[in-house]
Amino acid sequence: MIKKMSKWLVWTGAGCALVLLPNVQFVFAQDTSVRDLVGAYNTSGQQLFKRFAASRGNIVFSPYSIGTVMAMALSGARGETAAEMAGVLKQRLPREQMDAANASLLMVLKSYDKSAVTPTCLESMRWTGLRCESAPTATGTCPSSARLVGDHCEANPISREPSAQLRMANALVQSKARRMVAEDYRTLLAAKYAAEAFEAAGVNEVNDWVKRKTEGKIDKIIDQLPDVVLLNAIYFKARWQLTFNKDLTGPKPFNLSSSRKVMVPTMANTDQFSVVVRPGYRAIQLPYEVSELSMIIVLPNELNGVERIGNKIDAKELSQLLQALRAVPSKLVQLELPRFKVSYDPGDLTSVFQHAGMRRAFDRNKADFSGITGHPASELPLWIEVIRHRAVIEVMEDGTEAAAVTALGIKAASIQLQPPKPEPFRVDHPFLFYIMDDATGAVLFQGRVTDPQ
Repeated sequence: MIKKMSKWLVWTGAGCALVLLPNVQFVFAQDTSVRDLVGAYNTSGQQLFKRFAASRGNIVFSPYSIGTVMAMALSGARGETAAEMAGVLKQRLPREQMDAANASLLMVLKSYDKSAVTPTCLESMRWTGLRCESAPTATGTCPSSARLVGDHCEANPISREPSAQLRMANALVQSKARRMVAEDYRTLLAAKYAAEAFEAAGVNEVNDWVKRKTEGKIDKIIDQLPDVVLLNAIYFKARWQLTFNKDLTGPKPFNLSSSRKVMVPTMANTDQFSVVVRPGYRAIQLPYEVSELSMIIVLPNELNGVERIGNKIDAKELSQLLQALRAVPSKLVQLELPRFKVSYDPGDLTSVFQHAGMRRAFDRNKADFSGITGHPASELPLWIEVIRHRAVIEVMEDGTEAAAVTALGIKAASIQLQPPKPEPFRVDHPFLFYIMDDATGAVLFQGRVTDPQ
């Protein structure tokens, strides 16, 4: 299993490139499945970024979210459809190992949320959910390091478990009109992906689920409901290990290009950070309160270099960057970082995956998702109709909040399943009958009919 997990990263392009991707450097040697799974997510995620980066403007997306939904779809694919999907998604694991690795990864990521652990307060004080409080003494004094606020004493906790809200949710939705998902597939998604199942759902139910799971950051993902929808939502909120002082935030110039600049609210912090120099760029690591999580800022050397460096950083370069950051000692850095908020909707991703070579999954006549229905593809054809992704991120003085949702819509052909041809049994001549007690085998009634009139 996993010994330690570090770095959850995200990309955005707005002058400086930002990365947030899973890293499983500390996986035990005897268990490489999670490492292989995350490697596939990262590799396909970097390929997606290059496609997104072909357009101008800010970008934020979740390779984990997209990778998870595509893995759930891959679990239901068979034959050449599965082989083609696995190739494009860079998934080298057999289906069963991929599903098990997703379950392990999900467990690790969810372990970072320690909000249910009650912080430790000074003796005689109690935790209220926001702070430590107690009544003042008869003389109106408070315990050491506590302060009198109104009619009560307040203090910060002595110790508090580092925590980050990293919430992942998956779901399988069947429309009100069509129900064709096999029980085995439902059970698999529930066991390995902790996926909720919704029967006879509609557009409003799906979008309400999205809004709840992203704390309202994303309010909708679909306008029309396909026959089957696979969903992933991820919500991230974490406090910096080294927070920025809001009083030091002020307007600073930001170069949009070599010829254009604007004034933007810029945070400042002088402290110990890990910094590395790589060909064409520098990178700094900003840890969150949960030390396994961090943000890495990649700053191109050239003002107009973000596109070139974005194309340069593939999964291999990213891995080398993270290794370099782990290897260098931290040093005193005077950091200035713009506050920013980015939302991104790349639209339907089907053409992106088709361009990468995944074609059968979208072809009504060639797709094989018989693992979803439990019926041969010839009896109940399914194909991917739409893949939607939306993401938002906000970076502030005290931390980061981000959310993403991926929806994969599956279309079913308007074909009615033909019931098995019944074996004929026509009672058209004299017969016997028996009324039995099945529990004991006793014959309660018995007879013969030669003329039923």
